[in-house]
Amino acid sequence: MSTSRKLAKIVKVKGISAIWIIPIVTVIVGLWIIYSHFADKGTEVTLLAKDASGIVAGKTVIKNRSVDIGIVDEVTLSNDFQQVVIKGRIYKDMDPLLTNDSLFWVVKPEIGRDGVTGLSTILSGVYIELASGNNKKDFNHKPFILSDNPPLSDPSVKGIRLNLESDQNGVIPRGAAVMFRGYRVGNVESSDFDVGSRKMKYQIFIKQPYDVLVTQNVRFWKEGGINFTFSQRGANLEIPSLDVLLAGGISFDLPEGSKFGDPAVQFSVYKLYEDKRSIQDSQYTDYTEFLLMFSDSISGLSEGAPVEYRGIRIGTVSKVPFYTPEILQKTSMLNQKIPVLIRIEPDRLSELVAEKIDIAAMIINEQKNGFGAALKTANLLTGALYIDLDFYPELKTNYNAKNQQKYGYNIIDTVPTGLAQIQAKVLQLLDNFNHLPLNNTVAQFNKSLQTSEKLMASLNSMTATKEMQNLPKDLHNALQTLNQTMKGLQPGSDLNNQMKDSLQKVQQMMDELTPLLSTLNNKSNALIFSAPGKTDPEPKAKIHNKGTK
Repeated sequence: MSTSRKLAKIVKVKGISAIWIIPIVTVIVGLWIIYSHFADKGTEVTLLAKDASGIVAGKTVIKNRSVDIGIVDEVTLSNDFQQVVIKGRIYKDMDPLLTNDSLFWVVKPEIGRDGVTGLSTILSGVYIELASGNNKKDFNHKPFILSDNPPLSDPSVKGIRLNLESDQNGVIPRGAAVMFRGYRVGNVESSDFDVGSRKMKYQIFIKQPYDVLVTQNVRFWKEGGINFTFSQRGANLEIPSLDVLLAGGISFDLPEGSKFGDPAVQFSVYKLYEDKRSIQDSQYTDYTEFLLMFSDSISGLSEGAPVEYRGIRIGTVSKVPFYTPEILQKTSMLNQKIPVLIRIEPDRLSELVAEKIDIAAMIINEQKNGFGAALKTANLLTGALYIDLDFYPELKTNYNAKNQQKYGYNIIDTVPTGLAQIQAKVLQLLDNFNHLPLNNTVAQFNKSLQTSEKLMASLNSMTATKEMQNLPKDLHNALQTLNQTMKGLQPGSDLNNQMKDSLQKVQQMMDELTPLLSTLNNKSNALIFSAPGKTDPEPKAKIHNKGTK
């Protein structure tokens, strides 16, 4: 019996075995999950803050207008342990909100000048707010500063930002109004004190369309105080709005008579003046300086005080007092006159006349005729002074052309005024009184007194006689007699009635004599010869037109 063997036939299977389907699917799903995780993760953002109060990784969200747009992933300290580094991410579909000039700040419960804000965070916890900006260029992933306060102006709002500098006292707080002729057009975004320059520096923002109002010739000044002025025109009281009065503010405008100028450039630097009056004086850049030496006290004279000629302002006080090394070297502060530097500004007269006047040359030329300066009181209540230019006779006699240029400046001679003038006049009066011949005057006065004493003695001896003693009694009797006589002449008295009867008889006699006097007047011998008789007058006949009667 034979045994037969059958060989197995090996057949190669083409394709993937079904057993690999599950691992492959698992890998694909895993890769998809990883891809989805990184694809949906969004853009990473790094924030730098002073502290991380209330911020928790994986819980604190990033919002824009109350909509979640991201989350905080990590909260750590910087390498130098000086700052808090907060790393978060913005969701992919919210990436367009993240720009290079975006702003971040922490929203938390806060009580401020605008009221109570952030009450919703009491239950939900603090969150980070993002405000998108205008810089849409490629995001550079630079760290952002996380602020504790919200921005005063949304970075997406277009406008102009400017820097202001002030060396005056007082601070205008962040959030104060920026106004143009009383209308709010912007706000103060920051206010800081620069220790190096010892100046207050502000950044302001003026939104569109009001940014076109800002040109290179505008001036900025402080607002907020109650302004009370008292001048020859009367009293003027200016009170700003309550908001400006409490928080302060900044105003800007063009000085009167100034041109608009070119548009302002972003982040340009301007000077912040103390008040509106100061900006008006700042436009006079063409001036000639003069040096004045006063022997009077300059208490009450300040920088910016007016320089006037008979009530017309032609300049401004520049420095009070004005000392240079040369002046200190050649003079003494204790026994010499006090120097004051002024500016003569011809453009002030250009506002009154059409053509430009060289007022500085006129001042130099007219000093030989007694043109000079004096201190005058501008306000009796405050004691403020100003400089008055006019012609003074005493300066004409003491004029010396060699003294009109000193210490590198043109000199204007001065005269004492006010109390100094009164004091000088009193001293002059006392000097004149001392030069009077008082000894001779006193001797003559004594002689007059002796003569008066002799006269009084003579009068006393006269009054001592019997006749002088009876004189009052005789005068009294005469007055009584005169009084009785006047009573007899009064109407109704007998004497008065007799005088009336006599006057009536005289009048009757005159009436009877009137014809006789008339006849004698016509013919003086009528008493001897009879007067001719008079014929009666006959009427004249009418004369007719034909000439017949």
